[in-house]
Amino acid sequence: LNLIVPVTDGEKEVGDEEIHGRLWRVTGPHDITCPGNLKFHCVSYVWGPGIEKKGSFFDCKRDISDQTRPALAAAIKAAAAAASQDETLAPLVEIFWIDAICIPQLETPERGKTLESMGWIYSAALSVLIVLQRPIWRIIESVSDKEKKSPRALSYDEMQIIEKDTWISRVWTYQELVNGHLVFFTTLEPTIAGHAIGSEKFFNCVGFSLDTWKRASGQGYIAVLETFHNLDTLEDTLADRQLGDYLDRTAFGVLSNMAMRTFVPAFAQNRLLASLGAISKDVSWGPPSTTLAELAEKLMSTCESKGDFSYIYTSDVRDTSPRLGWRPSPSQIAADEPMNLVPVANWHTWGTQNGHRDLKGLWLDEMVHLKPADRIDDEVENLLQRIMFGFPALEQPGKQPDVVNDGIFPHKKSGEEELSTGILEFLRKIKFKGYGEPQVCKQGLFFSQLGLEDCESVQIYASSSLRWRFGSPGLATWKENGESTYCAGVFMGVPKTEVSQSILLG
Repeated sequence: LNLIVPVTDGEKEVGDEEIHGRLWRVTGPHDITCPGNLKFHCVSYVWGPGIEKKGSFFDCKRDISDQTRPALAAAIKAAAAAASQDETLAPLVEIFWIDAICIPQLETPERGKTLESMGWIYSAALSVLIVLQRPIWRIIESVSDKEKKSPRALSYDEMQIIEKDTWISRVWTYQELVNGHLVFFTTLEPTIAGHAIGSEKFFNCVGFSLDTWKRASGQGYIAVLETFHNLDTLEDTLADRQLGDYLDRTAFGVLSNMAMRTFVPAFAQNRLLASLGAISKDVSWGPPSTTLAELAEKLMSTCESKGDFSYIYTSDVRDTSPRLGWRPSPSQIAADEPMNLVPVANWHTWGTQNGHRDLKGLWLDEMVHLKPADRIDDEVENLLQRIMFGFPALEQPGKQPDVVNDGIFPHKKSGEEELSTGILEFLRKIKFKGYGEPQVCKQGLFFSQLGLEDCESVQIYASSSLRWRFGSPGLATWKENGESTYCAGVFMGVPKTEVSQSILLG
């Protein structure tokens, strides 16, 4: 692990940099076998399009972002400001990790291993110092007033500024936030450099502001998805941050959040690297992954070692190896959009999807068998109506009823056909790209990734342990040339009428 430290004595060496009138030096690699002995801060910032040429900062061996220099300078001042606010009187730590300089810069195995160890790096840091541009910084500063104990709702204009900020939507932001113990904001604005604001008040106002705006607009949750997509993804990230321990995060939940973030085709590996960092805090000791297929394989293997098989609910082409037809293939066709381990739909989940192996193969635990029916049960239909279209306010004599709309769409009465249409519209919004005609079951509707009407011996299952508000991910299996074939799907409903079971795959 390479770290940037102040030079306390001696003359300036090649590669040293002067920042705030002091010399700083890149040191390392440091021993990471005893992480408690390493005390440092991680710096989070947006690279942007501008570059500094090779050799221009700390004798860097490759072109780096022109934001690296000012971000580090701002973080150095912010660390001192944060320490002055620390009531424990802990000593000031002036040691920093910043990606462009501290990740080995030559294309060596050490560089790959470091990129696969981001979860360990950010979880080992004393704090994450997030360096922001002035517009979003001003908003965070205003909502973090120490005199105000409760969060205030952001205005529409403030929410739009945050929505458009690049830091909010980048894939690395997720793993930085869920792994960071303490998080502070600071700014690149030179006139107010040296400030550090704790993150909790701003984080608390995100969900409050989205809920306030949704209720005021009366347009349902669908309006939040359309208007404040990135803020909504940030709210889900903060919910995952509250879980605290990576053992509570599923691969499916992490990948769903990543799928809602900005994908840059030129750096397609970053989505999987950031996902790996959110799932594992282990240091990468093995051979580094050099391709997307190798990264996808490492991510799946990491999940399997923890008994997490939630990654099975992805839209990927399946593995053609014997007895592995249930497993997403590590090799997918390259494209200008994510192709490896892409969830069948993206929404905040709770719970897990466990599995276990024996000599027969993989058993997927706590699955409910969905049986075809002519129509869904009335009780389930009423529940889906409320989830999709909310419910009216209770009328009170002499008072105008408030608009109550906890539905995905604005409240209205709808028939069975309109309900199915609304569900599909919603699923498209959360990036379900599968087959549009659902399989009807008593417990609800199953939307498969692939059309199943011409398939033989189709069996449909839904997870009872990994849940969405409206249902759960599921799996369809059928026979093709005598072999079991699989694809993921979305179950809209409640599988409460059936007993869960472990099902054998492969």
